[in-house]
Amino acid sequence: MSTNHVLIKIVLFTNVLFMNSFIENRSINSSYDVVEQEQIIDENPVLGVWEFLMPEADAPYRKGRIFISKPNDDYQVVISLKTGSLNGQDIKVDNNRINFNINKEGIDRISFVLEVEGDKMIGESYSESGSNEVLAKRQIPVE
Repeated sequence: MSTNHVLIKIVLFTNVLFMNSFIENRSINSSYDVVEQEQIIDENPVLGVWEFLMPEADAPYRKGRIFISKPNDDYQVVISLKTGSLNGQDIKVDNNRINFNINKEGIDRISFVLEVEGDKMIGESYSESGSNEVLAKRQIPVE
């Protein structure tokens, strides 16, 4: 066998070992991420992705998802609709309750008052045009 063939085999063998090690470490790290995420949710029940329904709201705002996160020490809320996303403002969290505001179409201010009970969230939204019931269910990641 030539020297080049031996070197190529050594390089391939090393790459295979490295990739297996990398894949194993990555799956271990993702397992830690899942455990860490579960601990965060247990400590703070409002965090997560919530599929919501507001039965009495205008059609584009009737259903969507609420993403609640805390990347640093500040909470972030994003409401995702078919027509786009709205960012939450003035976010206040107290145990299993969250209050925040959004600006609909840039001018209409809507306030949300929500409470978590297990994997369900209930509450109301308030605006100049009235109030709406808000019902939400936590989106559990598929394993």
